[in-house]
Amino acid sequence: MGIGVAAATAAALPVYAPVHAQQRSEQDMVFQNRQQGRAMPLRQIERRVVTQMRGADYLGNPIYFESSNTYRMTFMRNGQVIRVDVDAGSGRIRDRSDR
Repeated sequence: MGIGVAAATAAALPVYAPVHAQQRSEQDMVFQNRQQGRAMPLRQIERRVVTQMRGADYLGNPIYFESSNTYRMTFMRNGQVIRVDVDAGSGRIRDRSDR
């Protein structure tokens, strides 16, 4: 029985390693872009966009897309999910799924 648990644990480990590596590389990309002046601090972007999304609840966990230097933020209003793409350099909304 102990061997089965060890095997199951060993089989699960590779699943977690790539996820951690992916998160780390995303953080590194954002950090580099901020250092080079191509991206604003996320908290500043969040404050700006949340203010513009009156009546919607911010769900957090934005996704960063390096290829377009964009954050995708997710909101909820009246049961509708709204995805907002924000330019990381300027903090301006590029696109919204509710329009």
